[in-house]
Amino acid sequence: MKTRSIISMVLLAICTACTAPNMPMARQELVIEGWVEDNARPIVMVTTTVPVDTEYRDVEDLKKHIVRWAKVTVSDGDKDVILSGRIDKQYVTSYIYTKDTFEAEEGKTYTITAEYGGRKATASVKVPSAVDLQYLKVEKVEDKDGAYRIVAGLQDPPSTVDRYKFFVRREGKDSTYMSSFLGYVDDANLSSEVEEIAVYRGYSILNEDGDQYFSADDVVYIKFCVLDDQTWKYWSDFEDIFSLSRNPFFPVTSRIRSNVTGGLGYWSGYGARYYKVSIPDSLAVEHAGMEASLR
Repeated sequence: MKTRSIISMVLLAICTACTAPNMPMARQELVIEGWVEDNARPIVMVTTTVPVDTEYRDVEDLKKHIVRWAKVTVSDGDKDVILSGRIDKQYVTSYIYTKDTFEAEEGKTYTITAEYGGRKATASVKVPSAVDLQYLKVEKVEDKDGAYRIVAGLQDPPSTVDRYKFFVRREGKDSTYMSSFLGYVDDANLSSEVEEIAVYRGYSILNEDGDQYFSADDVVYIKFCVLDDQTWKYWSDFEDIFSLSRNPFFPVTSRIRSNVTGGLGYWSGYGARYYKVSIPDSLAVEHAGMEASLR
């Protein structure tokens, strides 16, 4: 179970419901975890917060917090679309809300509303314009046998303020796209020239080996996204908290900023481009376009 949804379930629980033995239990809240991107169907998972206390909770207990009967609506301001719930085992919740006939458009703002058990959570996000990578190449890691990294050539448009995020999926190894280790880029740190950005494996708090590199014969799908402002805030906090949580000398005490009103989580807008890289052949790089089968 390596998909990123479980990360949000655990992190949101840590950030919102920490309790001491003599403190009252925090109120259970709805959690929206979803995104919308250009020319793609929305993906939404709905859960409830998990209290953090002295009681041991296994994965089966966490599954009780997956919401399967919510009413989830997405609106572009002109029309409202009710998403359908379905089983999808590539996500750790094994249950998502989506609509195959609904595709978002860049530049538009989309509002999500999730209703369940008398609670209502909403969020709005704008889908930004995508940016194409200039190239992708593969490099061997010199001090580690059989290890490879991918390097992306990125030329940041100088006329706009942009933040970027890399997600990766290894064919046959990852069930869905995962946040790339150190895969967040702020254009405040970029020049107008083509900059080379290292792309690493996806990470998870459940990642057994913690390895950040790719292996020979890996087939890697890369999702390169421009983030809207609200999504940038979420991923900026996520990266900081994930890094600090691995350091025992800097305990996590802050919350991840959320654009959800009446609940927690994130509703993200992505301007996305997809690529395919075969390791270790640095020439075998394909632009994956917007094919739904690669999402």
